[in-house]
Amino acid sequence: MPIEKKREFIINFVYYAITFGLAFFVFRFSVKYLMPFIFGFFIAFALKPIVNRLIKMFGENSFVRIAVILIFYIIVGLAIFGIFFGVVTVVERVSSTLPRVFNESVMPLLNNLIDYTEDLLNSLSPEMLVELESVFDSIIASLKGWIGNFSKTGLDWLTGFVGSVPSMLISILISIISSFFFTLDYQPIVNKVLSMLPKHWAELVFDVKSSFKNTIGKYLIAYGKLITLTFIELSIGFLIVGIDNAIPLAAMIAVIDILPVLGTGTVMIPWFIIEFIRGNISLGIALFVIYIIITVIRNILEPKLVGDQIGLHPLVTLVCIFVGLRLAGFAGMFGLPIAVTIIKSLHDQGKILFFKRLKAEEESMS
Repeated sequence: MPIEKKREFIINFVYYAITFGLAFFVFRFSVKYLMPFIFGFFIAFALKPIVNRLIKMFGENSFVRIAVILIFYIIVGLAIFGIFFGVVTVVERVSSTLPRVFNESVMPLLNNLIDYTEDLLNSLSPEMLVELESVFDSIIASLKGWIGNFSKTGLDWLTGFVGSVPSMLISILISIISSFFFTLDYQPIVNKVLSMLPKHWAELVFDVKSSFKNTIGKYLIAYGKLITLTFIELSIGFLIVGIDNAIPLAAMIAVIDILPVLGTGTVMIPWFIIEFIRGNISLGIALFVIYIIITVIRNILEPKLVGDQIGLHPLVTLVCIFVGLRLAGFAGMFGLPIAVTIIKSLHDQGKILFFKRLKAEEESMS
């Protein structure tokens, strides 16, 4: 590569690195203040195709826009109520069965453990008992410290959460109100913002929008395949084991599996632990094996499926998922691969200058 091309490459690389770095830090520190409006805008953006289709049918009418967003929030409210009702029902059922499980399974296990410990202690020498007493005292002291720290951490978290509830409710209310304004005046607001940008940046915004919509569609397809695969694996495993209501239960866990904070482990781990405690060793082992198989397959296939759909190498996709998760948690896990895909798409279209154009220019000169 000639000296001029190397210099041009370094300049471009530094320029885009600084640009994206500044954009990241600005977004990182300003997002908590702008998040209600960002949510409101994206809700209006997501509802825009439905609004446009209804306007073509009934003509330009503010009532149509208001009706669409009202129906959207009614559906969201019903979904939240359904989830809350389902969680309450599950908690109620578990609470009603816990005393019976404790009396029938846990208490006999504890009694056997106490009897075994008493027999073991009676067979030990006095010197050994003194040593064991010292060890137990150390363990109890450590447990007291751990419980105290855990209680303090839990209390601090609960206090912070309760204190943030008013701010959270205000943010939700502002998001809802702003989504109404964005839906009513979506195009005038967008046109006004674009008119304030240089022509090149305005064109880039349209290119980013097009790439974003295309990438989101492919992303949904990829994770739809993952959910379907998890559902099939769970259904087969539950049917083989003989679980009641295997198909609905598999569907519920498959939907939970898409969330990295939750995942199948939210249901499967407590489930097989409870079965072990209750003495259902074979069922506990079967559930544990199903969980391991699903987790391994998902972790192997996720970068491949997502990468194939959005056009990134599986290794690049895996790096983006991991780095995004570390930088911004759940949102970063999904957001960084999408951002990298959009950048790659703009680069492939020649909208931003990077590696490929420099290589093409070098080949044309040779």
